[in-house]
Amino acid sequence: MSRSFDSTRLNRRDALRHGAALIGSAALAGMAPRAFAQDTARIRFGGYVESQEQLTQTLATLKAYTDRNPGVEIVPEFTNFGAFTDKLATEAAGGNAPDMFSVNVDLLGEYARRGVLAPLNGYIPKPLDLSDYVDGAIKAGTLGGQLYAIPNDCIAPAITLKPSVFEETGVPLPDQMWTWEQLAETAVAITKAKGPRFWGLEDAGANYIPCDVFLRGRGKSMFTPERQFGFAREDMAEWFAYWGRLRDAGGVPPGEVQALANGDDPALTGLISGRTAMFPSLTDNFAGLQALTEDPLALHMLPNGFQGGTLTQHHYTYAGNSTGLWVKSVHKDRIIDIIRFMHFDPAGVELYYRGSGVVPASKAGRAALAKEGTDSDRKIIAYIDLLQQNPAAPRYPGVTGMSNMLRRANEAVAFGKMKPQEAADQFIGEAKARL
Repeated sequence: MSRSFDSTRLNRRDALRHGAALIGSAALAGMAPRAFAQDTARIRFGGYVESQEQLTQTLATLKAYTDRNPGVEIVPEFTNFGAFTDKLATEAAGGNAPDMFSVNVDLLGEYARRGVLAPLNGYIPKPLDLSDYVDGAIKAGTLGGQLYAIPNDCIAPAITLKPSVFEETGVPLPDQMWTWEQLAETAVAITKAKGPRFWGLEDAGANYIPCDVFLRGRGKSMFTPERQFGFAREDMAEWFAYWGRLRDAGGVPPGEVQALANGDDPALTGLISGRTAMFPSLTDNFAGLQALTEDPLALHMLPNGFQGGTLTQHHYTYAGNSTGLWVKSVHKDRIIDIIRFMHFDPAGVELYYRGSGVVPASKAGRAALAKEGTDSDRKIIAYIDLLQQNPAAPRYPGVTGMSNMLRRANEAVAFGKMKPQEAADQFIGEAKARL
């Protein structure tokens, strides 16, 4: 049974650890629930957040909107990604989806095809002008030429790392355009320099997006634009074998140690717990991770190819979190106005983006945030702008639950229960069933 929590009583770990705990309307108001007139528009907003900072700023933005529009009640139901997707699946199947809710590329592909999401082309370019939004973010909300979700952010694959470890050990950090072999060599060198119980790199064998970047370095991809597999069995087997070799060489933690970092709590990552120097992830985790450590963090590209081959920029920018509308909601025009406030009204933009770790998909929004935002904001924007100089092909829609499927297969290899080829077969079988 889900509970409601006042936002002032949630600490950073609680926000992401309580998978079934939803942030209710009292949290939005920051006070006792108000009495609303019978004609009040009551709008449920279901979503997922990546950090306490993002949750705090999102709630503040929605409260600012209701303060300006007393005839509107927004009921926020935010949690971590896994708990959110489970809840959404149940509610959508029962015909009771939230009026507005978060989607990513894979969720959009599923819920647009099922007729749960409302098409939004009629709201573009008025009142929502997305002309300066990152192309990859727009494509993340589009299926079959129809826009189904408005991008809330712009994110990209990255390695978050501690420069201080490189300085301390004297291990050089290669250029942004480097190989997967160089990543492994760098990780092993750090492990050897630091000694027992410290590893150069967190095991990313269970991480969907780095896997996609790895496959693109081999001329493949996780999915094709037609939502089919873009790789062969041997490609996926090599992914698990790569992490197996790194495990054997000591570049990443053994399975029993890496298992401590699994879950939605960023405080449990090796990077924050003091076990690793590098963490393959996404840029939307950066601000939350930085808030958990006094050591300055930096963003670096994942490898862009392999030794002896051509290095090509494979990092796409896309919307990690977009907002869609339930097709049966009676408040569609009001929801579009809420999105307009979040994305275009100066008061809403200031609250929603500044200090949240969320970077706008719009060029103008990123430029404003770079001037007035936090140091973390500027680092993320500089990294995304670097990728935008030579943008890669967009991320293609797949199916939900990919990281869990990868985790089960990768852990089976880590604990000696499967060979990489067997793990590849297991993963392909699970993912194919979802397709």
